[in-house]
Amino acid sequence: MTSGNIDMQCWKCGQLLRNLLLPFSRQEVCEHCQADLHVCLACRYYDPGLANACREDHADFVLDKDRANFCDYFSVNTQAFRPHDDAEARAARAELARIFGEEPPPNVAKGKQPEPLSEADQALAELKRLFGDK
Repeated sequence: MTSGNIDMQCWKCGQLLRNLLLPFSRQEVCEHCQADLHVCLACRYYDPGLANACREDHADFVLDKDRANFCDYFSVNTQAFRPHDDAEARAARAELARIFGEEPPPNVAKGKQPEPLSEADQALAELKRLFGDK
């Protein structure tokens, strides 16, 4: 890994992070979403099409690709962010809710991009759904 400063997009939230000092420490996080940055998903060797998801033959296997690790082969991918379109999954959830006569989940509004719920809000929504609290 080289040293110096670099600009990159956070692999998780897509925010532009400026003047990051290389090499990253294991504790480096995104200032916007607090995601770890020294992760497989932010590495230029990351390739989900391979058995261990890494193009570096000598790298140790890492189970959690989105968690900080100690890989010595880590090399920053400045364009690691890949927005994902979950419209198909949202449509499937809405259709299942319709089939079973339920209300669609609150984050499956038609034609709108859902606001991500926090983990606590997701748990609360699930409890309300299970116990019939509206």
